[in-house]
Amino acid sequence: MKKSKISSMLLSLVIAFCLWLYVISFVSQGKDATFSNIPVIMEGETVLAENNLMVTSKSAQTVTLRLSGSRSDMNKLNSGNITVKVDLSTIREAGDRIALDYTVAYPADVPNSAIVVDHKEPNKIYVDVDIRRTKEIPVQLKYTGTKLENYLYDTENAVLDNATVTVMGPAEVADQIAAAVVEIDLTDRVGSISEAFRYTLVDEAGQPVNAESITTNVENVRVDMPIRKIKEVALKVDVIYGGGANSDNTTVTIAPEAIRVTGGEAVLNELGDSLTVGTINLAELDRNQNEQKFTITLPEGVTNQTGIGEATVTVEFQGLKTREFTVDNIQSVNVPEGLMADLISANLTVKVRGPVEQIDRLTAEDIIVTVDFTSAEVGTATYRASVTFPEAFPDVGVIKSVPVSATVQPEKS
Repeated sequence: MKKSKISSMLLSLVIAFCLWLYVISFVSQGKDATFSNIPVIMEGETVLAENNLMVTSKSAQTVTLRLSGSRSDMNKLNSGNITVKVDLSTIREAGDRIALDYTVAYPADVPNSAIVVDHKEPNKIYVDVDIRRTKEIPVQLKYTGTKLENYLYDTENAVLDNATVTVMGPAEVADQIAAAVVEIDLTDRVGSISEAFRYTLVDEAGQPVNAESITTNVENVRVDMPIRKIKEVALKVDVIYGGGANSDNTTVTIAPEAIRVTGGEAVLNELGDSLTVGTINLAELDRNQNEQKFTITLPEGVTNQTGIGEATVTVEFQGLKTREFTVDNIQSVNVPEGLMADLISANLTVKVRGPVEQIDRLTAEDIIVTVDFTSAEVGTATYRASVTFPEAFPDVGVIKSVPVSATVQPEKS
């Protein structure tokens, strides 16, 4: 029994000694250490912004601290769990090298009161504060490179998704910025542009501004600009010869003779080298000199670059004479069986044109008018009259043929 009591006392002494040794070695004994590269955290920037201010630079990004405390607390610290904070909310106006104290905080299981800051480097943080400027600047397009001769670069009608860029930053820098320049190289460009471009912030002289401290609302500007192939297209008119007019005695001119158009490769190739604006029937023209206008209509996708919307066609007859005859030699042909045709007009005024020599010899008796009643039905109507001339007048023709009125009725039994 006595031996057991002695063993218990010895065990208690050993435990007490171990506890004493632990306290002496790890708790009560002090420790100091240096912690480097601790990041400086800025607080209160929202308040600074509300006062239309901003930090443009700070004297240090990190600090070095010499700390001391109990060994157990110090063993819990490292450069990653120590926090250094600078409060900006007290700043009310712009200035250079504004001195600010910083606070040091430790992990939650290490009380601030348990650690002593023996030395800190730097002792204070100095900041430069400027007025925070926000403004809109225009986007300017700058074209470089060599343009191809047979293409139209429609730079005046380029469309931007953002005509202005909003810049935000220190007034000292923002006030230098005059424009956002988008540079577009047109070398070998044959298709329309539709893409996003980076821009450069420049001053009034067009020189780039160091805008590292500037933020913007967009990084790119989208530009849509038409590029079209240019082609010269001749204007033509279809001519129907008649009324004594033919290619030998008629001059047909058109003004303008050609226009310049733009469009895509495919549609211009389909258009070809000429465009027909209309048709002229010479038998419908009764003056020696005639003028007629036609609207210039282009296929979809082709643009008239001349700005001329009408073509004027002039027709002139040379060596021809016009004369009117009253003809009573009117013949009815192809009257349907069982019907009879009664011409309302006993004669017909016919205007003819041809070479002077032939017109001077022509008489009313030489002119034969034929009215074709094929498919005629009972009733009164107008019918087309055909005019023919003897072989002695091969170059004579009719101008503005006039229809004949007739009544068709059943034959009388």
